[in-house]
Amino acid sequence: MQRPYEVMYILDSRLDEEGQKKINTRVNETIAKIGGKIEKSESLGRKKLAYPIKKQNDGLYMLTHFETDTQSLDELQRVMGITDGLIRHLIVRRDES
Repeated sequence: MQRPYEVMYILDSRLDEEGQKKINTRVNETIAKIGGKIEKSESLGRKKLAYPIKKQNDGLYMLTHFETDTQSLDELQRVMGITDGLIRHLIVRRDES
């Protein structure tokens, strides 16, 4: 059963535009590979972090809304965890309303 999710992730602010596109493409391709359907993906811009992460004080925030089944999320978590240039990520289930 497909359920709505969103993933917010923070990219290293030192990445050039090509590096950012590469990571965004990898995330979107992984969602498609696990059988998910992307509803929208947007950049929220550069923001200051609440505390330094990996010696970074700011990061590039990305937000993607998608639908997939619950069993497929482990693969997305794995890929995002090993992607260089991706500082943090959080996947949450959205309300189905």
